Amino acid sequence: MDMTVVEKNLAVARRVCEGWAHMTREEFHEVMAPDVDYRNIPIEGDHHVGPDAAFEILNRFSQRWEVRLQVDNIAANEHAVLTERTEFFVDRAGKKPSFELPVMGTFDVRDGKITAWRDYFELSHLRLRG
Repeated sequence: MDMTVVEKNLAVARRVCEGWAHMTREEFHEVMAPDVDYRNIPIEGDHHVGPDAAFEILNRFSQRWEVRLQVDNIAANEHAVLTERTEFFVDRAGKKPSFELPVMGTFDVRDGKITAWRDYFELSHLRLRG
């Protein structure tokens, strides 16, 4: 196993997992392949292709919620990174209750860029928040 590649894969996935709520559109382009496939698996039809599409959907979320991101566990090989995370949300308008979202994520990485990002979480955690 090429540890240099593994370390780079870990770094790019960690950057996204710890920073997506504060990253710029340009930063999404830095870490994602032009045809990155981003999906929130439990949400039917939630499929976004390209860094701009990923940025748009996540930016909408971070505009409504103040977000704190925490990586709990992370593991990688030369092709993929697996993450266990906790994402903390506080409604900027103060109308909805704060909540935590445990997330498992899979990142496919090629040549230092994320080519696919799939997040898995309990959908009821979001449904309760409206």
